[in-house]
Amino acid sequence: MKIILDTAHLEDIRKYNRIYEIAGVTSNPTILSRECADFFPLLQNIRQEIGDKELHVQVTASSCTEMLLEAKSIVNILGKDTYIKVPTNEEGIKTIKQLKHLGYKVTATAIYTAQQAMLAASVGADYVAPYYNRMNNLNMDSRQTITEIATLFKLHHCETEILAASFKNTNQIMDALLCGAHAVTASPQLYTQMVESPVIDHAIKEFYKDWASVYQDKPIYELK
Repeated sequence: MKIILDTAHLEDIRKYNRIYEIAGVTSNPTILSRECADFFPLLQNIRQEIGDKELHVQVTASSCTEMLLEAKSIVNILGKDTYIKVPTNEEGIKTIKQLKHLGYKVTATAIYTAQQAMLAASVGADYVAPYYNRMNNLNMDSRQTITEIATLFKLHHCETEILAASFKNTNQIMDALLCGAHAVTASPQLYTQMVESPVIDHAIKEFYKDWASVYQDKPIYELK
């Protein structure tokens, strides 16, 4: 099970990389545009921050020829271990197939159906990224789709992993993992919500209160 940050905000990446054992960082054109920064310098700073952890960068072209050129440029600057995100339409499948023949790491993105995931896996995609909340917004059954993908991959001994994305809340993240996703990518704020709440804060304060009633403010390392 892998936890990945879906952000290009350097301060968040730095903070959460210290707290959690993140597997890497995902980005897309929308996320990068929010930072109002130069494309490659920003991604190079992210690479420097996370070291050899996964970095997923999406192409923006629509034709296979141009996507291949973009992928080459991305990898030349950011390193061969960068995952190239390719939207999963027919031109994207064509691109994924050629990228894998060339030895690239690829994440098939914009997945809404098990059929898309199957075709992306058939040409060697390392990850498929189903969009959980976006499917929900279209009245599609996100849980069923991810379950079908997981079942399909297990049945056919497929090495492609499911990287679930597009989450609105923490319940969706847990649903995706329980349905068989191997990894999730979410905003840092959602990970915080998993461990920060008034209920948790109250329990911790009660522990401190009970401790102080006997040992005052002394920490354990000062006791003998």
